[in-house]
Amino acid sequence: MTEQLTTFAPVVDDIESLHPTGNLLVSLPEIDDAGRCRSISVVSEAERGVVAAIAPAGGGLLVPELRVDGEPLAPEWGWQRVSDWIPTASADVSGLALRLDYLAPDGEQGLLARIAVTNPGAAPRKVELRWSGQWGSTVVQHFRAKELALGLRERDDTWTGARVVYAGEDRLLLAVSWRPGPGAAFDPVQPDHGWSVARDGVLDPGERLELEVYVGVAGEPDGASATALHLRRRGADALHTATRAHLDAAPARTGDAALDARLRSNLFFSHFFAQADTVDTGRTVGLTSRSPRYYVSGAFWSRDAYWWSFPALLLADATRARRFLLSTLAAAGEHVAHHALYVTGTRLYPGFELDQLAAPVLAVWRYVDATGDRSVLTAPEWHALVALLDRELREWTDSRTGLAGTFLLPTDDPVTHPFTATGNALVAVALDIVGRLQQSPPHTARARALRAAVRRAFVHEIDGERRWAWAIDAAGEPEWRDEPPLGLRLLPYLGILDGVDDPERADAASALAATSRWLIGGYPHHYPGPFPGAGAPHFASPSSFDLGNRILTGVDDLGDPLAAFVETPMDGGLACESWDPQTGVVVTGAAMASVAGYLAWTSWAAHVGHRRWDDPFPLGGAR
Repeated sequence: MTEQLTTFAPVVDDIESLHPTGNLLVSLPEIDDAGRCRSISVVSEAERGVVAAIAPAGGGLLVPELRVDGEPLAPEWGWQRVSDWIPTASADVSGLALRLDYLAPDGEQGLLARIAVTNPGAAPRKVELRWSGQWGSTVVQHFRAKELALGLRERDDTWTGARVVYAGEDRLLLAVSWRPGPGAAFDPVQPDHGWSVARDGVLDPGERLELEVYVGVAGEPDGASATALHLRRRGADALHTATRAHLDAAPARTGDAALDARLRSNLFFSHFFAQADTVDTGRTVGLTSRSPRYYVSGAFWSRDAYWWSFPALLLADATRARRFLLSTLAAAGEHVAHHALYVTGTRLYPGFELDQLAAPVLAVWRYVDATGDRSVLTAPEWHALVALLDRELREWTDSRTGLAGTFLLPTDDPVTHPFTATGNALVAVALDIVGRLQQSPPHTARARALRAAVRRAFVHEIDGERRWAWAIDAAGEPEWRDEPPLGLRLLPYLGILDGVDDPERADAASALAATSRWLIGGYPHHYPGPFPGAGAPHFASPSSFDLGNRILTGVDDLGDPLAAFVETPMDGGLACESWDPQTGVVVTGAAMASVAGYLAWTSWAAHVGHRRWDDPFPLGGAR
């Protein structure tokens, strides 16, 4: 029996329609079609991951309720995103017009939930609105959710006018506080570990009734209650106006309405779910996803952060991008090339990955090149990164071939052939960047030599044509496969033909063309269908990685990749790891925020003509 050492992506077996939202402090990853918010989460440096308040099964931390003329109603909500991020629902029921929205206000450690009813009819109607909820359990997520054996307590805080529920006894961990909006009051009897707020009235024709609830979140009850009061003082309209202005200021617009809606919703999903400011220290951290629906949530991967997420973060907010870059580099330090880290930078899942060593160097280049801000090059984090790059390459480079090896692949799986084509091409880019930013001719020369070694080592004869191999072993034997997270389609983007004279260039370019044909005609993990694409052994379905690679390089051998981005359902319009080729619906890796960033920034790159790593990447007036 062969020992299984690969950890395959689990298939999503609970596909449902959800409407996640959040800000840099608070996440609401599970708002369902009925308008129930099933969890509220923050990131904790002390707990090294995501900490979440979870509703009891079948319930919610926030549940909207509606009675009209004494009868309970269950609206069929239709959902959309205002400003491409704020989940907003509407419905017409019993002759009334309903509206519901959730807002995680910009810069605030809390949220606002609101339900409104308008009477467009000719007769008065009696309406009762209620928000209720209950906290059932508390979990911490690094990869998977682990329930914490913490007691829950509640108190009614007469000082702030809020009701707060909090987890922890000897050590406080998380608190959530509710405060009703204008005209509303707490119900006389409150549920254990929960809350209930109501407002009622008789609506004459044309009148509107709203029920707002302001929710503060903190590491302990006083901070949560004070935040709820602060949000109430600001008021719903002001919070919505300020947050919409912040979102609308993000400049990523192509002029194609359908593309912009898909691009911007994924941009914001990545922005708010692939990073966070921690609830306890305020430190900025990176994560592949804050959502529990992603199968390894609450952890940090260098490749995910710097290759997939960072350019999207840069596009959304260049000032924030600088803070993210320096903070995450400082945390990861010498562990940055290891498989997965806790958000604090310590090792969670060890294993050297060559692409994760090179990816942060490319992120520094993107920031400096796009903003002109060279001050990051004086930061100790940059100098430590360059030293780490040189040190690890000395350890992992084969003296005979000049190629660098890896312990794990870009899918985080074990290798059989340790020298990968795209991994070494990305390392050549990193060396080139150090040469340019540090004015270091030795690094530039090493980049040139490595590219030449890649062209010699990875182009092989097979089936009567010369193609690029994915990898080779120590004896030079090729491996014929692909890994879309850093796929062979990216070789031109990574500059593999740089500085090549005609005969060698013609051979390498011809091999690239043959490889592209093979990827859709012979590769076992190409999946045809209405929503086609390439997967890998790790995820046997078309993937967002492959789609992003095609968008970035402008390859249209499977049709227009930008149109595919717009038309593929994925995970409710947000990126996932892979999808069914017949339906386009998520198969693995739901709520994968980092790859949402990849699809967003590659779509922008296609719009501005960025087709090579050192092409200009204009930010279009980014902050």
